[in-house]
Amino acid sequence: MEGLPTNLCVTPRRKRTWTPSSVTNAYTNKRRRVSLAAVDLKAEAIAGPSSAPARVQPSGDRFISSRPEIQAPLNITPRTRRIANVFGLIDERVLRFTDITPSVADSSDYSSLRTNFAQLLTKTSKVASTSCVANLGARKQFVLALDGPGVPPDPFAYPLTWSHRNQIAVACGKDVYYQDLDSRVIKHLCKVTKTSQGRPTSVQWSTESPSEIAVGTTLGSIQLFDAGVGDSIREWREENWSAVGGMDWRGAVLAAGADGGTVEFYDARDPLIVTRLEQHRSKVHGVKFSPDGNHLATSDQNGVVYIWDVRMSRPLGDCKRVGGRIKHGAPVKALAWCPWQPDLLATGSTYPDGKIRVFSTKATSPIAAPVHALALHTAVTSLQWSPHAKELLSTHGTSWDPRAPRTALGRPVALPTPLTNSITVHAWPSARRLLSVTAHAGAVGHSCLSPDGTSVFTICPAEEAMKMWKVWSAPELPARASGSFSGRFAIR
Repeated sequence: MEGLPTNLCVTPRRKRTWTPSSVTNAYTNKRRRVSLAAVDLKAEAIAGPSSAPARVQPSGDRFISSRPEIQAPLNITPRTRRIANVFGLIDERVLRFTDITPSVADSSDYSSLRTNFAQLLTKTSKVASTSCVANLGARKQFVLALDGPGVPPDPFAYPLTWSHRNQIAVACGKDVYYQDLDSRVIKHLCKVTKTSQGRPTSVQWSTESPSEIAVGTTLGSIQLFDAGVGDSIREWREENWSAVGGMDWRGAVLAAGADGGTVEFYDARDPLIVTRLEQHRSKVHGVKFSPDGNHLATSDQNGVVYIWDVRMSRPLGDCKRVGGRIKHGAPVKALAWCPWQPDLLATGSTYPDGKIRVFSTKATSPIAAPVHALALHTAVTSLQWSPHAKELLSTHGTSWDPRAPRTALGRPVALPTPLTNSITVHAWPSARRLLSVTAHAGAVGHSCLSPDGTSVFTICPAEEAMKMWKVWSAPELPARASGSFSGRFAIR
């Protein structure tokens, strides 16, 4: 080959061009389809403690999810995603962090921190020992039940009263009985035998002389008895022979409402009537003195309530009306003055109004504007303020739905509700309902408060029965220190 020219032409190699057929499957970018039909995904995703290392608690930002790691790629194809969704191994909520093993998460430090922080945000309200929630709410049962055959069926009667000596008196037919709740001894007080006197419908123990009790009848007769002796001390007669409504004592003075619309005042030391108020135009159902004795509240069949100024410095005949006329949409029997705020008066109306209104004698606006009004759509038969807690108790009868069809006279139809025939306690001043307990099978006719202010007696004419309920508790007295001055220097 020697002697050949150096510039001999050599056929160049052809440059390799790209063609689809020249690319083999080994160089393709397409993902291979992986079939997981025969793979136990739960076993692969959740490995046992012996086949996998201990799981490390993920540490991520609390606002950015930290997904738990899994051993199998479960979302590489639509088919594997569907399989994983069926077994519950993945979900679409990307921002939700869930641990694989709940037991591990419950015992983790993060879980305990979250629980403790949630407890700090939760406000636990402490229930006072004097509240009805801690007493009647803990045991929604009556303490004592007594029979009352012949209880007056009139829903506006006052057949029950509780004395300061812990004696409960009740009018049954033409008789009046009383029981000493300490000794449980029942005694017969009197029997109204004269036809001209009618039947007992209202009884009220005296506050000045706890052994004296006034008994009002359906024909306007009011007799004053001494329970210790068992004899009648005095008898008064209403001029028009009208039925006696509500009665209340202020010292030796008895105020009694009459069917003719008058409020008459009697003195236990005087056989004659002292004076009267003639402002009402219908039967007076409610008569109640304020705890300080400065005001008198009266209510009638037309739903009108008056508040009178009966201070000791002026005669009862010169009583002045405080504010304007309070008007309810139904008869008002329930009246209650607040013992720890004497200027507050609670009034309750019956069917078809069913409201509780609270008024204040110190309000700058006219007294006719209530401080608070609570629509219950249930007949309110009596009201009792608690002397130990800021709570108001109400007893009820028939309930109705104001939105339901009405009768031909335009009045709502009776409909049972949780408040029907119940004892209900409301908080003050929020008026929030604390509890409601069904007291009787029929309407609660009347109620009275115990001398210590912790229990309430209710009476039901339909059942002819009375029940005592432990509603509140007296506050605990602070314990006297053992090293006090009086203890060290007391005479022994």
